[in-house]
Amino acid sequence: MKKSLIVFAVLAIVLTTCVAFTACADPIEATVTTIDYSLVLNDYLKYPDAANVASMDAIERNVADIYADSSLSDAEKVAQMMDRATLNEIDCEYFAYFMDKVGTTNMGSNSGTLIYQRTRKQSDTLKDDMTLKLPVNHTFPGYIASQVTTADIRYTSDGQLKRMSAKKTGDITYNEKTGLIEVANWKKAPKIGESWPKNENAKDSRSYDEARKSAINWSAKDIVSSEGITIVEKTDESTGKNYYELTFSINITAANSDDTTISRLENDNTASSMKYEYCNFVVEIWDCGLAKKYVIEESWNGKIITFSGSAESLTTVIFSYSEADVTNNTATEAIYQSLI
Repeated sequence: MKKSLIVFAVLAIVLTTCVAFTACADPIEATVTTIDYSLVLNDYLKYPDAANVASMDAIERNVADIYADSSLSDAEKVAQMMDRATLNEIDCEYFAYFMDKVGTTNMGSNSGTLIYQRTRKQSDTLKDDMTLKLPVNHTFPGYIASQVTTADIRYTSDGQLKRMSAKKTGDITYNEKTGLIEVANWKKAPKIGESWPKNENAKDSRSYDEARKSAINWSAKDIVSSEGITIVEKTDESTGKNYYELTFSINITAANSDDTTISRLENDNTASSMKYEYCNFVVEIWDCGLAKKYVIEESWNGKIITFSGSAESLTTVIFSYSEADVTNNTATEAIYQSLI
């Protein structure tokens, strides 16, 4: 989640550095398009395969047990189901997801729309993690736009990590037909002081911090608002399988008073004095305990260095639990092979 949030804060930071620049490239003007997710994952929103269901059978208290626990309030059920689903991303055999985040950052008289897309495919032996960031329809100086126009790949296969990035910012474009960010050329991009490739165990990248899709601490007292909650057990029409649909809002007072939540929010955004303005969720979780889909609508404000700023965003995350999607690394492997 850290990579998906920080782009909004970076825009505000570089604005303070670059307001003196007057020779700026024209911003990209684009109509943000609804994405056909089948272009990214073939088996998105399909019921997890047998290997993943088997891994969930080993969980002692999974989301179905929490849902059936009459001793819990609806708010407690939601918090515990969200926490368990997050943990299940670590415990399952393998997964893939695509995250689409569109947000607006306001800083002084300037504003811009930022598109963030992340595709992650993960097992204990493979990590294929691509993040793409692009500002459009903005009023920021060109230097700012270049700072938040990035593309990065973290690719671990055969026990080795390969980092790659866009060769130059001009290679990163937005396809209005598909709604996807595209990259024309890549380069090797190891961290300073690292060799490329670097030895890495893909399993080590499976952690709660990587699995969480927001800064919210589900263990915080009264973190889920008791108002407007619905928990509905539904049947997926295409698969005939059951899932839970959770619609709820975060208790902003509790979130803003919780050290863990605010610490995550500030660390994710490299900011201080941060507070949520609102945070709303619609989440679908398969009855076996694995997340099906997230929709998160949130807004925060805070201090970037000495400047006040705010951001709001809409995030959609869709999941696949098929071996075919996770092992389909043709595109990333081709990029890697071209750079050897």
